[in-house]
Formats: sequence, structure tokens, C-alpha cells
Amino acid sequence: MSLDDVATLAEELETSGVTYEIGIYSGAPHAFSVFGSDAYHERADQRSWDTFNVWLEEML
Repeated sequence: MSLDDVATLAEELETSGVTYEIGIYSGAPHAFSVFGSDAYHERADQRSWDTFNVWLEEML
């Protein structure tokens, strides 16, 4: 997803009144959390899980 696409998505979410958070993991390709794949990016994977766990704590 390009940064232009991210900006468009953010605008659409704002217009729709949706609460959202967008994370960008520099250097991490699509499917960066698939362990053992060529796309795996350990730092981004860990950061995304940390973010997800914080979200779970807030929502549960």
C-alpha cells in the first residue's frame, strides 16, 4: 500500500467517523509477520504484536 493509498484510506475513515490507527513499519514488506518467509521482518513483526497487545488490553 503506497503512502498515497494510506492517506486516501485515512481520509475515508475520517469522513465515515471511524476510529482507527494506522501503523507504518519502515522497511517491512507485505506479509512481514509470516515467520520463515522471505518477507519476514523480525523487528516489524515484534512491534506490530506489541501494538496489537496494547489494543487488546484497551478493548477487553
